[in-house]
Amino acid sequence: MKKFSILTTIVTFLALILGNLVVATDSGDACGSTWPVCNGQIIPDITDYHVIIEYSHRLMVPLLVVLTGINAIGAIIKYRKHKPVFVLAILSIILLLFQSMVGGLNVLLGTPPGFTTFDVTFSQMLLVILVLLSYSLNNKPVELDRDRWSSVSQSYRAFLIGYSVYVLQVILGAFFKHSRASNVLLDIPAMEYLIKSESIANMIYSLHWVATFVIIVAAIWFVIYASRFRYHILLSWLYLLSIVMNAAVGFVIVITGNVVLASSLHMLISTVTMAIGASILGGYWFKMRKKAAV
Repeated sequence: MKKFSILTTIVTFLALILGNLVVATDSGDACGSTWPVCNGQIIPDITDYHVIIEYSHRLMVPLLVVLTGINAIGAIIKYRKHKPVFVLAILSIILLLFQSMVGGLNVLLGTPPGFTTFDVTFSQMLLVILVLLSYSLNNKPVELDRDRWSSVSQSYRAFLIGYSVYVLQVILGAFFKHSRASNVLLDIPAMEYLIKSESIANMIYSLHWVATFVIIVAAIWFVIYASRFRYHILLSWLYLLSIVMNAAVGFVIVITGNVVLASSLHMLISTVTMAIGASILGGYWFKMRKKAAV
């Protein structure tokens, strides 16, 4: 069951990457509003790369629905007495339903400005829940003595604060882009705007960078503790590296205005960071345990 859960998580990750490409290349309208087919056809014209990207993403949805459904039902049946598994399995189904509904509405409504933020939010949360569900199926916990458990718990609390801010930052960044506030800030013309005020665009952008500072500080703190007490060393460094890389790419977007290529990379790294952070939390919540007093 755990291997199937990991497979479901990987497919979800790939679906998110395709979704990121759809947004970054402005391919969301390439297949029209005849969802889930493309321009009213099961086999559309594939000479346009926008059509290929958008239709590939649409075809991933049924596969994701099937895998997530089987994964959740299987986990509930096999681990029905394990409350975290049950809760996470139910949440995965709920988030998938919301994400599918929002994605469909986004297409049918013609991708109105700002609406894709909901799509990004639910899809990222689904990835986090599926990663946590995979870890919750672990049945070989690592026991830590009292002193080490206290130190590890303290570092994870700091990490949880930073990771929570990161999740909010991703949602804020999605709103910044899809509300067209980024277009206002970078002086790039757009067909429709949700936010036209330059002052509001600058405020959102400033909040985004304040959040980045908090996230980096929390990540450095976690790396220091992880290296000192020798746990999650690789994941802690990957998490910090991905955050720094994402901040650098975001800076490049603002300086150069290279929105398509840099935005694709920005979204890719954001998704990777989200998965790494969820893995760190999953490892702490489901693979570590305080050693019982003798």
